[in-house]
Amino acid sequence: MNDPDPSKQDPYKAAKDAATSGQRFSRGVMDSAQQIWLAGLGALARTQQEGGKFFDALVEEGVRIQEKTHAYTQEQMKQARDQATPWVEAARKRTTAAMDKLEQAFDERIARAAKRMNMPDHADIQELSERIDALAQELRAGRAAKAKPRAPRKTAKPKA
Repeated sequence: MNDPDPSKQDPYKAAKDAATSGQRFSRGVMDSAQQIWLAGLGALARTQQEGGKFFDALVEEGVRIQEKTHAYTQEQMKQARDQATPWVEAARKRTTAAMDKLEQAFDERIARAAKRMNMPDHADIQELSERIDALAQELRAGRAAKAKPRAPRKTAKPKA
């Protein structure tokens, strides 16, 4: 007869079952720890044996990743430049137009101020320059006429 009530079971049997269960659990933990330890030793041994190869493989992988990253970065920069170029050009045109307007307004103000102060403008200076050139030509022509050698004058002989 099996009685399912645990209180009616043999207390020694329950303790023995618990001990056996604990031993199995402990043995399982010990086996797992042993396997982890052995895996670590195996990894260490393989690393020592193939350390140089492993290191070289890591370097090669690093080079590949760096090349991929560089190519990706270059592509992203190109796309950013391509997207920004129209905006930059539009901004440059607006800035140039604004600067041209500002320069024109400045020139007009300077011209008005110079006119109020009766300062000569470009046309006045050009006219004066032309008049100076004409006077210089006349002066040179006059000097050239004076510089021509004349026939010597005959002087009257003194009366004896």
